[in-house]
Amino acid sequence: MENNTVKHQKTLRLLMPQWQGGNNQAYFLGAQLLNWLAPDSNDAFEEVPIERSEEGLKIEKGIFARSTLLQQAQSAKSILQKHNPDRVVVFGGDCGVELAPFAYLNDKYDGDVAILWIDAHPDVNTPEHFVNHHAHVLANLLGVGDEEFVAEVPKLVNPKNVLYVGLNSWTESENEVMNRFDLSAVRPEEILNNSNPVLDWLQKTKASKVIVHFDLDVLDLREFRSLLIANPDTYSSMVDQVPAGSKMETIIRVLQDVAKAHDIVGLGITEHFPWDSIALANMLTRLPLIGDINKTEKPTYNWIF
Repeated sequence: MENNTVKHQKTLRLLMPQWQGGNNQAYFLGAQLLNWLAPDSNDAFEEVPIERSEEGLKIEKGIFARSTLLQQAQSAKSILQKHNPDRVVVFGGDCGVELAPFAYLNDKYDGDVAILWIDAHPDVNTPEHFVNHHAHVLANLLGVGDEEFVAEVPKLVNPKNVLYVGLNSWTESENEVMNRFDLSAVRPEEILNNSNPVLDWLQKTKASKVIVHFDLDVLDLREFRSLLIANPDTYSSMVDQVPAGSKMETIIRVLQDVAKAHDIVGLGITEHFPWDSIALANMLTRLPLIGDINKTEKPTYNWIF
C-alpha cells in the first residue's frame, strides 16, 4: 500500500544543462537527452536558464566561467525556493548542478540527510589546484573552496553523512580534503555481489533522508560509452588505462536496495557525454538541404578532467 505521506509530497524535476563547470558544451545536450529519456511524470518541472555562448568566458579567481556558474546556481536556488519541493530530481550537465538542490535539501531537512556520492571522482578540489568547478561542488557543500560558492550553502553538509560509492580516482589535493574530513568510501569491487556496505553505512548514520548524486562516469566505460573518457578516437588506449568502474546493473541494484529501506529525497544524474549524438548533430549541420555544405568545423572538447 502506498504511503499517503509520500504520495502527497511534492517532487520537482529540474533540468539544468549546465556545461561551463566542465567546460564542455556536450554536457548541454547530455542533460537534455537525460530528461528526454527519463520516464514521463506529472511532477512539477522547471528548466534552469543556461548561457549557451562561449564568448567572454574566462578564468576568474581560479575558476573557469565563475560568474556565469554563480548566476546559474542562484537561478536554480530561486526556482527551488519558488516551488519549495519535498523531493528534487536533477537532470544535469556537469556535477556543479548539484550545488543548489543539495544545499536546499540539506537545509530543508536541517542536516538530517545522508549523501551518497556515486562518482568515480571525489569532487572536493579547490580553485588553487583545479580550474573546472564541477570538481569543486562537494567541497563547497562541506564549506571548502570559493567563498561565494560556499555562501550558497545555508547549512553545511555534515562530512560524517557523506559516503562515496564507486570511487576510483582522485588527486593529491583531493586526498588532503578527504582525509581532513575523514570521508567514507565504498570502492566498486565492494558492491559487486551485494549492497550491504552501503546499507550498513546508512544504518549507522541514522539520517532520516537520503540524497543521491549519480555521476555517470562511475560506470565502466567498457559497458557504457557516453562518458568524457570514452572518446572514440582514444577509446582503445583508455580501456587499457582506466580501472574498472561499476556495472550499470550494480548501481541500479544499489539504488533500488537503498530506496526500499530509506527515504530518498534527492536524485541528481550528471555528466552524460553522448559521443554518437554529438557526432550525428554535427553531421546534420553539414548536409545539403538541412545544413551548411561549406561548414567544416568539427566539435572540440576540453580534456581537463
